[in-house]
Order: sequence, then structure tokens, then C-alpha cells
Amino acid sequence: MRAADVQLTRAFERGELPPGGFHHADHLRVAWVYLVESPTVDEAIARIEATLVRFTAVVGKPEKYSRATTVFWMHQMAAALAVLPNAECEALFRAYPRLLDKDLIRAAS
Repeated sequence: MRAADVQLTRAFERGELPPGGFHHADHLRVAWVYLVESPTVDEAIARIEATLVRFTAVVGKPEKYSRATTVFWMHQMAAALAVLPNAECEALFRAYPRLLDKDLIRAAS
């Protein structure tokens, strides 16, 4: 597991990131860490959900959290990991560049 992705995740958990400095790919990196660390997708979703709810509350924007969006992206990442189970996050992005398209969720609805 890439240390930078784990460090990013731990910093995010501590609320140490500025709201404007955490982008779509960063969310996916946290999702990847949780998926790798958790025994099930559901547990990974619960972990990222708790972190995102806490983070959005700390920055004063709790309305920014969307469970549907979180679940969608977690399942996208989990599907990519199912195909490439030992892949680092960057390898998933190279194999599935659509993951980096934050508007993908609109195309799926």
C-alpha cells in the first residue's frame, strides 16, 4: 500500500485538510485505502461515510455529504479492485481513467 495514500487518509480522518484542497482523486484514494483495509465493501463504506460526515461537519458544510454519491464511488472503486485486486490506486486510475471523471455519476443516473 502506498504510504502517501495512507498518510492522506489519516490526515483526512484527523480533519487536517483544507476544504478547498481535497479533490475527487483524493476522495478516491481514501476510498481505496478503506477498501484495502476493510474486510468487506460495506465496512469500507461505513468507515468512509463516518469520516466524510465528520469532515463536512467540521468544515461547516454538512449538506455536502451524500450517501448515494459515496456508495456509488465506493462501488466503482470496489469493482476496479475486484478486477485488479493487488493494484495500487494509481494503477487503478491508469486502468480505469473514467474513475477520475467526477461526472461519471451523472452518466450512470
